[in-house]
Amino acid sequence: MTDPVQLEIFSDVVCPWCYIGKTNLAEAVGKFAADGGQVELRFRPYLLHPDLTGPSRPLPEYLAARFGPQAAQLTGNVTRAGADVGLALKLDQAIAANSRPAHQLIESAYRDGGCLAQQVVAEELFQAHFSRGEDIAERSVLTAAGHRAGLDDKTIEAAFSDQALAEAVNASLAEARELGISAVPTFVANRSIGVQGAQPPATLLALLQKAAEPDLG
Repeated sequence: MTDPVQLEIFSDVVCPWCYIGKTNLAEAVGKFAADGGQVELRFRPYLLHPDLTGPSRPLPEYLAARFGPQAAQLTGNVTRAGADVGLALKLDQAIAANSRPAHQLIESAYRDGGCLAQQVVAEELFQAHFSRGEDIAERSVLTAAGHRAGLDDKTIEAAFSDQALAEAVNASLAEARELGISAVPTFVANRSIGVQGAQPPATLLALLQKAAEPDLG
């Protein structure tokens, strides 16, 4: 294997299945690397709740309004799925929030620090939302997550004030629509093959292996 696989994850940090899929991917990437493979991992934005443009509110309240009596069953299913991969998803404490500012922070991290910086910030935001019940639409929460991820003040500030960066996020969201992505997580390797959903590590490893083949790399 020579050239790294260019892997894009279309995801949202308020999506529990994205957090589960990201966790499974880490295992797959580890096995791929053990066999000599390389991956350049890029997070791409997706708005799971595009209707959330007003004030944030408790996630259970939001889900009940959206899914009715099915909300409890849905949250139970995803909580169990998270536990299966070692994640304690505290959905009962989570805050339903507009995630666009979080995506702008992730994009700012990528612009200044590349793929690795972006991944660290995304993990911090997943934890803020699912483990600590923080409102990731709040500037103070995003700033703290950025600092924990090692970002400097200039990079963090750009997430709130840089219009070009905001437009880059909008362009990525439009690109996802053009690619026909309507659910997350979606994993796209080398812009040639992909899988959708919180796939198990074996499936994601197979995706990386297939993308690394000479005719697809």
